[in-house]
Amino acid sequence: MKQIIETDENLRELCVHGTPDFPLQINHDDISDFQDNYIRCHWHSELEISIVTEGKVLYLAGGKSFRLDTGYGLIINADTPHMMTPAGGNARFISMIVHPSFLYGTPGSLLDLEIVRPYLEAPKLSALPLDPHDRKDSGLLEIFHRIDSLCSDRPFAYQLQVHGLLCTAFAGVIHDHRDELMKKKPVSSENLRRLQLLLDHLHTHYSSPLSLTELSARIPMSRENCCRFFRQMTGRTISGYLNDYRISRGTHLLNTTDLTVSDIASMTGFSSASRFAAAFRTKTGLSPSEYRRNHF
Repeated sequence: MKQIIETDENLRELCVHGTPDFPLQINHDDISDFQDNYIRCHWHSELEISIVTEGKVLYLAGGKSFRLDTGYGLIINADTPHMMTPAGGNARFISMIVHPSFLYGTPGSLLDLEIVRPYLEAPKLSALPLDPHDRKDSGLLEIFHRIDSLCSDRPFAYQLQVHGLLCTAFAGVIHDHRDELMKKKPVSSENLRRLQLLLDHLHTHYSSPLSLTELSARIPMSRENCCRFFRQMTGRTISGYLNDYRISRGTHLLNTTDLTVSDIASMTGFSSASRFAAAFRTKTGLSPSEYRRNHF
């Protein structure tokens, strides 16, 4: 059966990439395996690195066109619409899809606000081609191939090596475009302090029902201004962030304990096992039980 890139009405891809505890997915694909022999226009909140391993392809990304021969690559920024068509030969390619949080860690951190997010929000950096004959680009391509090998072989602690290599790669990319990114106004230390108070509260009390009144009093701000501030600082709603954090804690418990799904749901702040299962499936594409079977 042919592969189909499923999207919503806004062309956002519906497929889940990676898992909450390791938000990276690597695919080895053949363009002929896709419906109508091309990848339809879509976008997602993750970064994507595409490397052509055979043939030639034409990428349309961020309003630009890129003709890539074998060995060439393309870094596609988050939220960038893109599509691919074959441009010669039997086109094969590697797609490496990684959520930006794998690079910056905690939303709203200094690393997020002043380094990674300016890159994510730079229209001129929506898509960056990688030329294997360019010294810097070839170094990046070597790193990405190394990540691919590690994720295939999975030696002990490969996740830490992959994280380090990704950080090294994007540190180089962001450094090379620093003049463009440094135009963004730095975040005040007071706003960072306020955000840390909110995050500390959420991380400490995630297993209990959220009290927005209690949370906003930590800063202090009105409930409405607190919600607006959190979204401005993290790009997330409070409820969305809390839901993802609860799922990440649930994922950890599924991996490291024999607790029942009901017990884990209760411990991570979900009102029932069914609500936990529904939220978990939305995030990962699997039920908690299916995830546990696949990861043990």
